[in-house]
Amino acid sequence: MDKKTFSGIKRADVDKLRNDLGKFGIKIPEGDDVEVAGPLGVKMHVTYSESDEQLDLAIIDKPSFVTESQIWRVVESGAGGLNGPS
Repeated sequence: MDKKTFSGIKRADVDKLRNDLGKFGIKIPEGDDVEVAGPLGVKMHVTYSESDEQLDLAIIDKPSFVTESQIWRVVESGAGGLNGPS
């Protein structure tokens, strides 16, 4: 499915993203290579490389009635302080 990469990401940015998305009911587990189960059956894979300062987000499953653009809108609103996807 769809994937986005954010560059120039510090550990503090990842921690902020975890906190901000938690407000939407999306819990990102601790760790740098995790699967996230969001509302409505949306599943994402999140990988963070601290040495490369890179955050990769990939939609791995979603119901047919939820568009990828809707998912990215929620993620990016929670990622307000992150650099745009590269």
